[in-house]
Amino acid sequence: MPRVTVHLYASLRSYAGGAPSVEVEIRPGQTVEETLHALGIPSDQTRILFVNNRAAATNQPLQDGDRIGAFPAIGGG
Repeated sequence: MPRVTVHLYASLRSYAGGAPSVEVEIRPGQTVEETLHALGIPSDQTRILFVNNRAAATNQPLQDGDRIGAFPAIGGG
């Protein structure tokens, strides 16, 4: 079964028990959004997404071995 690694940053780590990353089995054609949803991450909690170090949309399909980076909205100023 295909697998991806999801790297979670800041407050999103709470969805993985505080771990900085987690490996997830995916089905062929599964999207970034579906993968994050499977981890219990609401879509309104992520603001910046990368797949293999490139900016990605939530509807991007994934392939075996992909690396997702998910960041929440970060305040500052």
